[in-house]
Formats: sequence, structure tokens, C-alpha cells
Amino acid sequence: MPPTRRSTPKSSKTSRKVDAAVATRVNADRPAKIPQPPGLPFKLRPAKFGLIQERICCSLYALVVQAILWNQTRGENARPVLFALLTRYPTPKDLSLASLDELTSMIQPLGLHNIRALRLIALANAWLIAPPTKERRYRKLHYPVKGSSKDVKPGEVLGLEDEREGWEIAHLPGVGAYALDSYRIFYRDKLRDLEGSKDAEPEWRRVRADDKDLKAYLEWKT
Repeated sequence: MPPTRRSTPKSSKTSRKVDAAVATRVNADRPAKIPQPPGLPFKLRPAKFGLIQERICCSLYALVVQAILWNQTRGENARPVLFALLTRYPTPKDLSLASLDELTSMIQPLGLHNIRALRLIALANAWLIAPPTKERRYRKLHYPVKGSSKDVKPGEVLGLEDEREGWEIAHLPGVGAYALDSYRIFYRDKLRDLEGSKDAEPEWRRVRADDKDLKAYLEWKT
């Protein structure tokens, strides 16, 4: 008599389908390789974990623009828009001169395009007035934890010798916790001339990210 074939519980089948769907989504958002987009003003870097930040970490401007475009958007959908935008507006000055209608049309596939377009132009203008530099830091109230920067006045600029907490890009429109976490993980040490320093703890080790991809990256890197 042939052995009885055990049926797989529906819950297990459903679970496997969900796991497969999640894996497909993650692989699409974090592909192993991305072709170099023609016209992009810098060369994409290899990404061991697969985050877009690993690929564009040579450009602080690109990192900040990426953070604005990724808000409530899947990376798979946002990547081509990011590359097109950086190719069309390779510097903050170029972006500050962008036609609002053209920029809105470019990012329309991502949704929230009117808000994002205005925010990007405001970002570019603020960047030109006060480019990020290690000599100037600004408060981000309640970042990285509740109560942070309460001792810093709005608009106050912190110098190198000021021990109060502040961040070099916190004055830029559209920069929230996700953008600041990305900046700290992928660029802050470079801006502060501490990249590869043996005398300072790497900035990324102090980040406690809420974003699931950044959190997964930090766990992987540790």
C-alpha cells in the first residue's frame, strides 16, 4: 500500500507565498547590480548589501535628494527617477533653477509630486545659501531621541567648539530622521575629515535607525 501523502496546511502554503513575495520585493528594492545610468555625473559604487545609499555615497547632494524621493515610495520605483533627476540637475545650483512644471512632471510617477518638487527646489536654494560644512551644525528637535537639541535655538548655528548636539544638514528643507540617519551612516565622517580615522568611533555605530532597510544594514554591518 503506497505511503499516505501528507497535505501541507493552508497556513504553511500562505506563509511561504508571503515570504516569497517579501523576498521578491526586497530583491527588487536591493538588487545586486545596477547598470551605470548614462549621463549620471558620478560613478555608482559597488553595494555589498544592496542599498541605494551605498551606490551614491560619494555625493552628499545625491544622498539628500534620494532621501526626499524615497519617502513613502519603493526603491524600485524611485531609482530611475533619482538617476534622471541627478542627470538633469547634477548640482544644487542646477536644481535651484529648475522649472517647477518640469520637475513636477519628472517625479510625478512617485506621487506627492507637487510637494516633493517644491521641497527639492527649496532644498537647493537653502544649500546655495549655506552649503553643508563641518564648521556649521544645526538643531533637529527631538533627533535622534526625544528631547534632543532643546538647548539649541531655532536657526542657531553651532561651531566646531560647541559641544551641543547638531547636524550639518539639519537646516535643509525636507531633511528628517531618515535623511539624517543616511547622512550619518554614509557620509558624515567624510564631511568631518574623520573617514578611516583610528582615533574616532565611526559615526554609523552611533546611529539607531527606525527605517527597516537602514536598520537591517546596520545589523548586517555590525
